[in-house]
Parts: sequence; C-alpha cells; structure tokens
Amino acid sequence: MHWTTDLAIYREALRAEKIAVARWDFKSDRAYGDSTMRSLFPDHITDGPYSEFLLRCPKLHPNDVKFFEALIRFIQTPHHEYAGKSHEIPVDFRLMEMENQEQWFHAHFIIHFEKEWPRDATLLLRSTNSEHRRDEALRQKAERDALTGLYNKGHARELIDEALAVPGTTKALLVLDMDGFKKVNDNLGHLFGDAVISDMALSLAEVFAPEDILGRVGGDEFVVLMRDAHNRDKVIARCEKLRDMLRRSFEYAKGQTLNVSGSVGIAMSPEYGVSFEPLFACADKALYEAKRQGRDTQVFYTDELKEGEKKNMEENAIAEGRQALLDHPVEFIFRMLYETRNPRITVETLLALFAKYFMVQRVVIYQTHGENPGCWFEWNADGTLPAEKAHEGDVGEFLNRSYRKEIYGQFLEFADTSKISGKMGKLLPGRSIFALLYASVMDGDKRIGCVGFEDCRAPRIWTKREHEILRTFADILGTFLIDQMHYKMVRRGYRRLQGVLDAITGPLWVVATDNGHIAYMNRATRAMLAKSTNEETKNCYKVRTDTNRPCVRCEYAKMHANCPGAIPLREEAERRGLVPIPIRWNSGLDGHLYLIEK
Repeated sequence: MHWTTDLAIYREALRAEKIAVARWDFKSDRAYGDSTMRSLFPDHITDGPYSEFLLRCPKLHPNDVKFFEALIRFIQTPHHEYAGKSHEIPVDFRLMEMENQEQWFHAHFIIHFEKEWPRDATLLLRSTNSEHRRDEALRQKAERDALTGLYNKGHARELIDEALAVPGTTKALLVLDMDGFKKVNDNLGHLFGDAVISDMALSLAEVFAPEDILGRVGGDEFVVLMRDAHNRDKVIARCEKLRDMLRRSFEYAKGQTLNVSGSVGIAMSPEYGVSFEPLFACADKALYEAKRQGRDTQVFYTDELKEGEKKNMEENAIAEGRQALLDHPVEFIFRMLYETRNPRITVETLLALFAKYFMVQRVVIYQTHGENPGCWFEWNADGTLPAEKAHEGDVGEFLNRSYRKEIYGQFLEFADTSKISGKMGKLLPGRSIFALLYASVMDGDKRIGCVGFEDCRAPRIWTKREHEILRTFADILGTFLIDQMHYKMVRRGYRRLQGVLDAITGPLWVVATDNGHIAYMNRATRAMLAKSTNEETKNCYKVRTDTNRPCVRCEYAKMHANCPGAIPLREEAERRGLVPIPIRWNSGLDGHLYLIEK
C-alpha cells in the first residue's frame, strides 16, 4: 500500500515539473511513455523500433542526430565496467517545428545492465525551451550592442580575429562613421541621434551579406568584416550602395538643414594584417583620409597612404597633445605650467595651445578684482581684434554681468551671440564674437578673474568636455597666475593650490632640489604611504622605498655626483613609477613635482 502511494507521489512530482517518463526495452527496441511524454513528444514513440525513430525523426535538428547515433552505438556494445550496474547519459537536442522554430529538450537516459550488456533504459524527458531562450537572451545581451542589435566592440573583435585566422582567403575590414553626426546630436537631440544610428545599422544589415561580421565600436562608428573580398569592385559596390542609403538631409530650423553622409576606410587582409588590431589601425587611417578628401567617399589603405603618414608627424603630435589634454587635464596643465620658470612664457604657450586644441580665435585671462583689473594675458589669431577693442564699452559690461552658475561651475556661455535679445545680438557678432565660453576664477564666493574662449568665425555648441577642461584651466592656471602676480596673496594662493593638489585623486609630492627632502605630499600620497607630515623632513627615496638609494630618475641624485644613490637603477625606477616635473614653488623653493604613474 505504501509502495503504491509513494509511486503516485513520484508521478505527481514529475508531472508538476513537466518531466515525462518512458521505458525503453532494448531487446524488443520498444519504448513506452506516460501521458506527459505524449504531450511533450506527440509523435507515437511506440510505433516501430525506437532506435530508428530517434535516428530518423523528421523533426530532429540535423546537427543533433550525432548525439543519438553515439547513444545507439553505446547500447549495442558490452561494457564490463558497468556490469550489473546502471549508467546515465544526458542529451540536449532540438526539434524543428513550423516555420523552422527550434524547440529544445533535455533527455536523461538511465541505462540498466544485465551483466555487461545494456538491458533497458529509463528515459526522463523535459522541455528546456524557456531556459534556452533565457540563456540566449543573456548571451545576446553580452554580445550585442543594446541600441542597434549588432555585435558590440568586444565580441566583434573576437569574431573578426577568428575569421582572419582562416588562411587562403581575401578579406576586407571596413571602418565607417557618419559625416555630420555631431551636428545631428547637438541640434536635434540624442534621441533623434539614436534613431539615426539605428537606421544606419539597418542599412548595414541590408547591404552586407549574412556571413559578414557587423559591429558597432562606439558612437556613430561601425566595423564590418567582409569574408569574401577577393573582388575589389564588389567591395566598392557595397560601399557605394551603403553611402547612397546614408546620405540624408534633416531640417532642424526654419530654412536650415543638416546634411549627413557616410565615410569608409578599408584595409585588406592578409595584405595589411591577419589580426584585428593592425588591420583596424590601417582601416581607421584610411577613414581619416576619406574625411580629409571631403567625406562621403571610401578609401583603401595603401603603401602610399602609409608613406603619407610620415609627412603628418607634426599634425599627429598636435592630436596626441590634444588627447593628452582632454584625457588628463590636471597632469597636462601642471607639466606645462612648471616646465618653464618664466610665467609670461608659460601663459603665452598655454594660451596658444588651448586656441589650437579647441579651434578658437581668442583666449584670454582677465582679472576682475584687485589693484589692476583688466586683461592680463590674451592670444589672438591673425586678423582678430584684441580683447580690449572687442570688449570695450557696453560689451564688457554685458559680459561681466552675464555669468551663470552651471553644473560645472560659474560660466559665461553663448553658443550663438546673434540670438541674444536686444542690441547685443547685433553688437557682439559685429565685433566678430559669434560664440564664447568663460569660466570664473573664484576666491571663495567672489569672482576675482576669468579664463575664456571666443570663436570669432561662427557659432558653435560648447561641449561638456570643454566646460570641464576650462574649469580645470581656471582652477589651476588662473589661481596660480593671479596669486603669483600679487605677492601679497602668496599665502592665500598657496592654500588654494594646496587644496587643488589635495583634490587630485592621484598621489603626488614635491621634492626639494637642494637637499632631496620631501617639501610637500598631497592627501592621496599620505593615504597611500600611510605617512604623517613629519615624514616631509626625510629624503624622498627613504619615505617611498625605505632604502638609502635614490631612483635613477631622481634629479637630486643627478645634481650631486657623490650621492650614494646616483647609480643606474632603471628597472627599479620604472617599477616605482616616479615622473619628475621641475617646478618653482610660490615661496621660491626650487624642487620637483612627482606624479605616481599607475
């Protein structure tokens, strides 16, 4: 009675979990299933030999037949290791339903042996369709770009590397982006920009073959690997078809339109690389050349283009410097600020660099309070009015009272001065001030000066990054210079500069050149070394490494030949990551600022 009750409970439990049970007798090659089996697997499994049914089921996915072939071979062979025991074999397989929809199942065969021969098997079968759909969704999320559905950069790179590793074929790597996309975002909004990106992805999917690899690497930049590119005319035809689809015009104001198009850089494999990194670098340079040629075109990377790169070393250096400024503004400005001990040369150099990097025609530093208010320094492009003339009269008064507190600080900002109401909407453009961005130099709650950019050619949208860079410029450069020009404010300026240094998350310290002692450590350095301020009376290397030998790049060791640490220790210096920047402290102390490279 109890046995019958227990069996019923087991059946109910299996039914609740939607697990079907069947018995497969190997001698008769017949299988007998319960009602759940018939609901999951509607085909009549008792009609004919079950082994033939498994191998010839018309709905079974062709790639999964091999699993059941291995199972049949196993039950037709003696196995001494399982004599008198049982052995379990799990199998995951798919059935193809209408419209080629895959239905996933998990079959668990528990094979019972009579001596060394398989006698029969208990089959547990359940549908795993929902699990596979969930796993597939997670995989898609990990591999696909959320906006476009194309492969994300990481997975596209993996697939492209695998495809490039296959020898004997000619492939083409295409890097492409949309010309004028920034203006779409700036004038029509990011939601509209996302729609344009999605449409671009659909165009790619329509133009290129299903076996090609399509990925989004960021923003409006995409990558495509054409697996079959032995015919260059075919590559060109695909690019031209894509560019025809991407060429659009959008109206964003009455009578004003934005024109967008597509540019493509192409690198051939194996000619210019058989892995993603070198091939992508070549295609990216070809894309840059397409932009230089006027956009809305495609350019193949060639040896001639490679030679042309050598002629652009100066432009590349400028681009690298601009990227260094954008990526690490604090470190960049400190380096520029302390490389020279002549404040005027330092300022003039920095203003020229900022003008070039941000493509503006005027950069100025004003003092608005103190003994001698006015324009301290300025840089003007050729043919541009000096700030004194451009800002005289009502213009200067208007600018001075137009500052607003924004998320990045206190700013004066106009993207298009012609849209200012009243006479200033005519007066500012009349003096060739079409756009401007100023950041305040603050002393507590009081504005004591400002640093600003002016575009004297056309209106422009000031980006978040430009706000952040200018804010950093104002905090460090403006405060340092104004306080240095006014000796009475030295102590106050020191405290503010110390606050700036303490706010920097990376460790840094100042080492005196005359005796090698630490003159200053910021908060991050003290936290990293767990040192107190009394450590500043010791030598740098004693605090940092607890040794009696300075590092190879120690300026103190270079100046004092008798120093016991003036021994080449290049590996140790690189491992310690000490980068010296010569400085003159406000108090007149000569020393070196050390930034700890991570």
